[in-house]
Amino acid sequence: MSDIITPSAQSPDPEKRPSLKESSDVETTSDLEAASEDATLIDMTEVESDDPALTKKIHLINNAIDEIGFTWYHAQLFCIAGFGYSADSQMAMIQSSVQKYVDLQMKGGGYPVATQVAYGAMISGVIIFGFGADLIGRKLCFNVSLLMTAIFGFFTGGTSSYAMYTIFYFLSVVGAMGNLGTDVTVFLEYLPSKYQYLNTSMALWWGIGQTLVSLISWGFMPNYSCKDLTNCTSSQNRGWRYSWYLNSGIVLVGALLRLFVLKLKETPKFLVSHGRDEEAYNVIIGYANKYHRKCSLTLEDLQKCGEIRDDYYNTQKDGHSVKRLWETTWINIKLLFKSKRVARSTILLMLSWTLIGISYSTFYNFLYIYIAEHGSSKALSSTYVTYRNGTIANFVGIFGPVLAGFLIQIPRVGRKGTMIIGALISMAVLFAYTTCRTPAADAGFGAATYFFINIYYSCLYAYSPEVFPTRSRTTGVGLCMICVRVAGAMSPIIYWFGSESGSSVPIWVCGALIGCLSIVTAFMPFEPSKQRAV
Repeated sequence: MSDIITPSAQSPDPEKRPSLKESSDVETTSDLEAASEDATLIDMTEVESDDPALTKKIHLINNAIDEIGFTWYHAQLFCIAGFGYSADSQMAMIQSSVQKYVDLQMKGGGYPVATQVAYGAMISGVIIFGFGADLIGRKLCFNVSLLMTAIFGFFTGGTSSYAMYTIFYFLSVVGAMGNLGTDVTVFLEYLPSKYQYLNTSMALWWGIGQTLVSLISWGFMPNYSCKDLTNCTSSQNRGWRYSWYLNSGIVLVGALLRLFVLKLKETPKFLVSHGRDEEAYNVIIGYANKYHRKCSLTLEDLQKCGEIRDDYYNTQKDGHSVKRLWETTWINIKLLFKSKRVARSTILLMLSWTLIGISYSTFYNFLYIYIAEHGSSKALSSTYVTYRNGTIANFVGIFGPVLAGFLIQIPRVGRKGTMIIGALISMAVLFAYTTCRTPAADAGFGAATYFFINIYYSCLYAYSPEVFPTRSRTTGVGLCMICVRVAGAMSPIIYWFGSESGSSVPIWVCGALIGCLSIVTAFMPFEPSKQRAV
């Protein structure tokens, strides 16, 4: 394998950093260092270079996780953490699918206020859960967020005024967005390096969530929605409520599985980054023993690495508060810009998330409305055809991340090459979409769009936490989430001012911005395909 580098073959070039085993004078057990061939992978030490002791500890944790290998626990985590991706897409897609009929009943059309407010909720969720996860830990945010999403989702479906609908939808999205920032981090921090490609493929759960909502909407909306658009009463318009109830019930099942089946323990990398070596050791040994796997790591190995440089992260000493969240977040943000190369990576990632936020959200949030308006065929305006085609497109989108998981393992392609391929093909498909005039063409172009955009998007989601430092990982992901949501908040404005009946302007905007992403990706400094995430 091209991404396996033995000590004797390593280059002195600073861009090809030696493994920690060579660069450290820390004595570790020979069994641990020889645990598996994956132990010779180069760690992404540059992003943790501010604290040598922490870098050494992360290296030992990586070796231990690689030695234990892939277990049933990882399979469970792939599904249950992945379901968080599904919940996020469900919350956005449900609003897209019911918006027209909610507006007719409660508001009478006009500017999509609830959709706009949702972006404020997404930013709030990132700040509360995303930034908070680097202070209070991954476990609490991981477990609480989906439960919050489901409860307020039920309330949203039961509202009788547009103001209350918007408030409860806001609260539900806060939970969903907070959850999304921790899912990818939790899975990555438990995953053996040999299987890091699964962090990309896990995004197939987006497509599953989108398909679930499309099926729910397809089942309820055509049959239980207003036929008289001038007099749309609640008794004639139950479809959107049924959609919310069933969707929230599915999310609740996922939340309960997290609490009572997976029973997540705090990630070892978070624990050692906060000076809690013994707890980290106990977590690793605990799941090694549970699955009868060898683990050569000892507590003494971790303690020999020394104390982490800054005990400011010891929350057991100082506790939690809003002030502490702000101070810790500021320190974490500074870590994301600590060197020119790391700063360049952070800036390009934030730019990428901004561009995809505008383009993807414009297409995604107004998909059903666009399908009904942009073609000349009367069949395209059919509610049944609209939801059928949306279901087909979302189902096909499931397989984009699966293909991305294979592509990133090709040595000459990797993460960056996969993102460039996904962006360029998505641009071409979106431009071609503007020629669509029949239901069959709409189904085909819609499916192709979701498939190729999900190749890019899934790889970007996995790439981002891989190149952020451990102590600042969810803060970095949180900053990216803020960028994508602030940019996404522009999508209702673009649609409102850029589209008239039958206009394709929003789709041209989406395609052009996605094409620009291939250029941004080419300038990213890191290629994690040949390194282990820290």
